[in-house]
Amino acid sequence: MNQAVMESASEGADFGGGHDGFSEGLAMLVGTWNWISFLLGLLVLSIGVSGLALGEFSGNEFTVTLTLAVGGWVSITAPFAGVRVDDRGIRYRGILKRATVPWEKIRSISVDHVGSSGGLFEAEMPVVKVAEGKDLPLLVLAGYTSGQPRVNERVRRQVAVMREEFARAGR
Repeated sequence: MNQAVMESASEGADFGGGHDGFSEGLAMLVGTWNWISFLLGLLVLSIGVSGLALGEFSGNEFTVTLTLAVGGWVSITAPFAGVRVDDRGIRYRGILKRATVPWEKIRSISVDHVGSSGGLFEAEMPVVKVAEGKDLPLLVLAGYTSGQPRVNERVRRQVAVMREEFARAGR
């Protein structure tokens, strides 16, 4: 497995599968958006906390509550967002969505381009094609592209890890 994208799980965690409680070939794939989202969540949360601390509600209770809820949710979930790849399948944990797809239900794993072609904000994102004809975009792994051809090496390495496990699962 590619060491650049693999992070070992913490000691004692039970993911099932392996003899020591870990699944064979466990890889945790993360992107840079985790920390950017975390910092933005903290910013929004601090705005809500400052509204509480100053006591300047004056009819803005809904706004203060909303900023506390959104900022709290994003700052709590963002550090744990990512994709876990093991011998059982792919487990996606985003900020707003979670999904588990066993290898038997996956048709293919590809890289899609997002944004304007050749533009400043072009990005690549892994996409899991599920047997029911649905796509599972792995948004937390998206990365901006640069150079010619416009590719994101981190995204390509992470897709290679997923494809390696997909092949190992006999698909």
